[in-house]
Amino acid sequence: MNALNPSNLDLDLIRTFVTICEAGTFARAAERVGRTPSAISLQVKRLEARLGRALFLRQPRAVVPTADGEALLGLGRRLLALNDEVVTFFDAPPMEGRVRFGAPNDSGLFALPAMLRRFAATHPQVEVDVRLDASRLLVEAIADGALDLVLYAGRFPSNRAAQVVHSEDLVWVGLRGGLAEARRPLPLALCQSGCTWRAAALDALDQAGIAYRVAYTSEHCQGQIAAVEADLAVAPLPLSVARPPFQRITALPPLGSYDVLMRLRDGAGPAARALAGHVADSVRDLPGLGSRLFAWTL
Repeated sequence: MNALNPSNLDLDLIRTFVTICEAGTFARAAERVGRTPSAISLQVKRLEARLGRALFLRQPRAVVPTADGEALLGLGRRLLALNDEVVTFFDAPPMEGRVRFGAPNDSGLFALPAMLRRFAATHPQVEVDVRLDASRLLVEAIADGALDLVLYAGRFPSNRAAQVVHSEDLVWVGLRGGLAEARRPLPLALCQSGCTWRAAALDALDQAGIAYRVAYTSEHCQGQIAAVEADLAVAPLPLSVARPPFQRITALPPLGSYDVLMRLRDGAGPAARALAGHVADSVRDLPGLGSRLFAWTL
């Protein structure tokens, strides 16, 4: 092959190869792609001839990729994903209009750029109006028809229209090696009244008979985290926040978990539904939501 003029790979062969790796046998792969095992075997031989490498170690009950096969598997998946993205983009009918999207205040710090970037790549003609607000107000707004799509925090879907896109444990967080957790009454850093995290924390302490005082109150969790980092208080926060310089406090009563919910307005159009798909994918792709300050007032 001329390195200055490389020939194209047959993506159908790549797709068959990836299917064989994922299925584990030629027979199961043949069932998935709707071809005979002999046709699958022929495709593999064509691909091996094209690349000049052996891609599989044939074993009695399975096929195992060679080192070159393992390398091709990762590259092949990327090729197929890009191919599918291109096809989806150009096969989708052009869409215009406006979507009114609401997200909690703190999410604008990290989550919105990825969501909007993905949506703009597939629907460049759709205008997106973004509102950042408290979860409680966002839920009210979509119920009133003022928004088409919202993200908000809670413990369970408020109705059948809501979809859970992330769940995480709520835990007590303090400064690693700090003294705040040993003080009595226990100093707390909480969100404002009406927050489900605040209610969970106070209920747990009341039931355990632990004396406490609300030392710091903040509209956003950045204020809570600042108080914890200064060793002035402990706070109820997502488990993924409990990393250095912080730690999870296990001596205090458990707090349960919380959900990140997404809800579409009744009768929302195709643009809003398309944005919902990108929003759900973006949330799921973000590791450690709590560590990204995904703490939303409800």
